[in-house]
Amino acid sequence: MARTWKTLAGMSTALVVLAGCSFDSASPDATAKGGSKLVVADLWAPDSGYALETDDAFTLTRAGCLETLVAVDKDNQPQPALATEWKQTAPKSWTFTIRETTFQNGTALTAKVVADDLNRLLKATAPPRSFAPGVIAAVTAVDDRTLRIDTPEEDLFLPLRVSVPNTGILAPEAFSGTATNPVGTCTGPFKITSIGTGQSLSLAANDAYWGGDVALDGAEIRYAESGATRATQLRAGEVSVAANLPVTTLATLKGDNNITLQQVALPRTTGLYLNTRKAPFDKVEARRAIQRALGLDAIVKAVYEGTATAAAGPFTPDEPWTPAGLRPVQGDAAAAKAAMAEAGIDPGSLGFELIAYSDRPEFADLAQVIQAQLAEAGITVKIRTGDYASVEDDLMSGDFQATLLSRNHLIDLPEPISVLRSDETCKGSFNLAGYCNPKVDALVKEAGSTADPAERHVLYGQIATQLAADVAFVPLVHESLTMGVADSVQGLPTDPLERTLLTKDTKLS
Repeated sequence: MARTWKTLAGMSTALVVLAGCSFDSASPDATAKGGSKLVVADLWAPDSGYALETDDAFTLTRAGCLETLVAVDKDNQPQPALATEWKQTAPKSWTFTIRETTFQNGTALTAKVVADDLNRLLKATAPPRSFAPGVIAAVTAVDDRTLRIDTPEEDLFLPLRVSVPNTGILAPEAFSGTATNPVGTCTGPFKITSIGTGQSLSLAANDAYWGGDVALDGAEIRYAESGATRATQLRAGEVSVAANLPVTTLATLKGDNNITLQQVALPRTTGLYLNTRKAPFDKVEARRAIQRALGLDAIVKAVYEGTATAAAGPFTPDEPWTPAGLRPVQGDAAAAKAAMAEAGIDPGSLGFELIAYSDRPEFADLAQVIQAQLAEAGITVKIRTGDYASVEDDLMSGDFQATLLSRNHLIDLPEPISVLRSDETCKGSFNLAGYCNPKVDALVKEAGSTADPAERHVLYGQIATQLAADVAFVPLVHESLTMGVADSVQGLPTDPLERTLLTKDTKLS
């Protein structure tokens, strides 16, 4: 199964925190123009031949190469990119005005080129959920500068759909047979000059960038899946920026004054999902008893070394749709025993097998802490490990009792409607817990047809409140992302969507 950016089936990489050291070999490399080159250590190397329906699209947007019709700002609001404006011209139709610019190889960007790229995406074997035939009816070039996208049903989120990296636009020359070649075929501030067998990308500034002057003359992105390797590269001064380091490296990287820690809260929640299709977890009282036995502060400290925050629901505290007053349930054994006694539940009846897939390294420790905390309340937990591929069939078929899951609620769109539909509605395609409440279904449907963002945010808050009341899942922590950045690096974005790394404003002092 193809991975989803930082994830398998929507699960993320480990929480990352890093610090650094002084720079010798990582000092800026002089270029022919007399400028400097930034060296970055990042996680996922492109591994799907740069097919845009895969996570390779994210590697290209992070490299400052691939661009989409629409960008999003820090508030996840749509902003012009390769489209200068857009409007809903009919309930099921949107038009986009295409920017007058060229690709890095000189080919003109036109509405036909955009239509060809997006139609190619729709015909992919596994198109992204945010831009698939089920949500897109047709993509048509009206004229050189006008693109029309039709949808099967009215879709208020269409501009956000074409902000997802998979909908990035490459020049026609990028596509030859089944291969995709991003060298010279992007529109972004950086152009790829060479590809190091999947382990690195060499980049040069795009001197004709439509967005203005590019501060850096060049960059190199080195990929290493091992967090320890990226930590070593940073510590040795081989890179000036290191991203996505596991929390386990924090102790060895702390305390260096030459590195600034850039931390951003991710729209990601790790939770304990109890299978509501099967007894005893078909009863909310049983799910609530489990929740009352878990000490979230202890989990944050023991597993995440204080870099996560205790979770109250699917949304992080600083998101505009998070309901005011919803607080994490800070349980303990005594509270759980009292709750079970009141509900007439025998703690022994709540024993279960917990899946903790090994693709998330911290899940091993998290499962053991949960096991120990529930044991204090008289509840026995057996831990099942294995990689995600080995447990996926059981999760998707509902043949399990409980699982840990880390879920990014903005993974499909920079607004939670898509994940709410898939995860929390009765017939949702990724509703692992089997949770079903017609009231939530109705609220999700209403949110999907509410044009006013403020009104929609209120509905999201009502959904979160109902999920908490029903213990649809047991929220554990919200994760954060931290990059180590040398003091000489400026203009590096902190992007909670993890789509952007190098921009035209990134520079070395």
